[in-house]
Amino acid sequence: MMNLLLDTNIVLNIIRAKDFAGVVNFINPNEAQLYLSVVSEAELKSIAIKNSWGVNRRALLDSFLDEVNIIEVNQLYVNIYAEIDAFSQKANPAFTVYDFNTPRNMGKNDLWIASLAALLSLQLVTTDADFDHLHNVFVDVRRINPAEFLMFF
Repeated sequence: MMNLLLDTNIVLNIIRAKDFAGVVNFINPNEAQLYLSVVSEAELKSIAIKNSWGVNRRALLDSFLDEVNIIEVNQLYVNIYAEIDAFSQKANPAFTVYDFNTPRNMGKNDLWIASLAALLSLQLVTTDADFDHLHNVFVDVRRINPAEFLMFF
């Protein structure tokens, strides 16, 4: 069983769900270890401030953050970050074949998140396509269609 790195958008779906336990079980049916990048933690707290989250929603976020393994950005990521960034721009000489036609401009936070998943061999769970080109190259990406969360709202 592979441990999971949750993208920021996954945590947002968890926090917004009426059935908190149900959505967590849906994302993690095998009860793998859950990881989160400190980058995602910062994004989530920024979203909470910008959207004026109430006391209850902030408490739910804090409670969730207490239950996952939060990993800080550090020097260990630098080389894999550089490899992924160059690969995404179709400029990594270690790769001669790319399964995508045009360069992928990844946000810097997404690069740090992908680097953590690659470094620790974690399955990256997300709702968006930002990481698709990295699947089975650097990381195992599990993309969940946002409509699959509707049953928990």
